Amino acid sequence: MVKKKIFIAGGAGYIGTRFCNTFCDDYDITILDYFWFGDNIESDKVTRITGGVSDLKVDDLKGYDAVMFLGGLSNDPMAEFNPNLNFVENSAVPTYLAYLTKTAGIKKFIGASSCSVYGFTKNKTLVEKSDVKPTYPYGISKLQFEKGISILEDRDFKPILFRKGTVGGWSERMRYDLVVNTMLMTALTKKKITINSPKLWRPLIDIRDVIEAYRLALESHEDISGVFNLSGVNLTIGTLGKLIHKKLKQKGFDIDLEILDVIDFRNYKVNIDKIQDELQFEPKYLPKDSLDEILNNIDINTYDFSDKKYYNIQVFKELNIWEF
Repeated sequence: MVKKKIFIAGGAGYIGTRFCNTFCDDYDITILDYFWFGDNIESDKVTRITGGVSDLKVDDLKGYDAVMFLGGLSNDPMAEFNPNLNFVENSAVPTYLAYLTKTAGIKKFIGASSCSVYGFTKNKTLVEKSDVKPTYPYGISKLQFEKGISILEDRDFKPILFRKGTVGGWSERMRYDLVVNTMLMTALTKKKITINSPKLWRPLIDIRDVIEAYRLALESHEDISGVFNLSGVNLTIGTLGKLIHKKLKQKGFDIDLEILDVIDFRNYKVNIDKIQDELQFEPKYLPKDSLDEILNNIDINTYDFSDKKYYNIQVFKELNIWEF
């Protein structure tokens, strides 16, 4: 059986690495990445190209069955550190990649957006047709990305864009700047979990469910397209902190719990009926499962949580090329 040829921009990141390590035997995968965080893909079956999307031409994509965009600046601290670059990398660059994909005659394009496009909401459960009102660089850039790519859609080009919730869990290219992973890291290093904004809602999803959603998108009917909320469970930050605290207590860790009241502009919970109906996606994992998998993959007695490679903002601040 001939494997589908998949091109992944940003394929060496947190999600891309886990995707490649899980599905390298199922697809013929080529990734494009700068590899600033190293190469944590375990299989030599994956073709690596060092570089960025701006280096690509139409001919570079011809022959692929699908193109995925998993790159860009990954969170609010990154976007606020360099807002101008944020709008280039999160809006213009993926739109250019989508344009190349369409021009190369490839129908399927899958991109990573974010639930951040919804902005601050008042405890409403949001569907894909809900108002989108981001007021900060990261969310705005993701909305621009969606709009730029949707303009390109026609019967011969069908993009699928995932508005992901906050991802958590283990990846061979690990991050501890995501809320579930961060709470675990601070609990283990500082023996305390601090909850700044306990009443705010977040849509959370395990990384294993995320890569399964990408697989379902790759295998979906060629005419399926549009924006999809991608989440596993909606929880308040306070509930999440208490769950992690309880979980670690059960495992024998002596952890304090501190609850503050800090204002935050991100508050949203989402409905996933659309992705369940159209892609048959069903989340299998909860935050407690994300914690378990991380703990099963590290030795807490020797693990160096302080290594800057686990925190995107620390690495980018040292890269002078990110200065315009």
